[in-house]
Amino acid sequence: MKATPPAVPPAERPLNAPWWLAPALFTLAAVLGGTWGYHSCPIVQASAWLALPYLVPLALVAASWRPSAHRNTRTRGLILGGIGAWIALVYAHLATLVLYTAALVLWAFQGGG
Repeated sequence: MKATPPAVPPAERPLNAPWWLAPALFTLAAVLGGTWGYHSCPIVQASAWLALPYLVPLALVAASWRPSAHRNTRTRGLILGGIGAWIALVYAHLATLVLYTAALVLWAFQGGG
């Protein structure tokens, strides 16, 4: 008769960071970056339609909230969240640059001054 082998404790796994930590930080960064970017640009009193493109970074950050089991999809979520937070930060200044450039080009073609 064979003796039963002693119970072996399960192998300890290294602790994984919670999956929601990075998307939460990207969401916070996107909100703060968008707010700071919008309030620091010279066209703060612009109409509300200028805030509509903030939906693009919001969608990118929202895509990072999807939990994944595979490493490559986890990386994709981190990249989407980072790009979304960066776009939220620079969008207002980019919109200002585009609008000023369009105004300058129109002024130049109109024969201004």
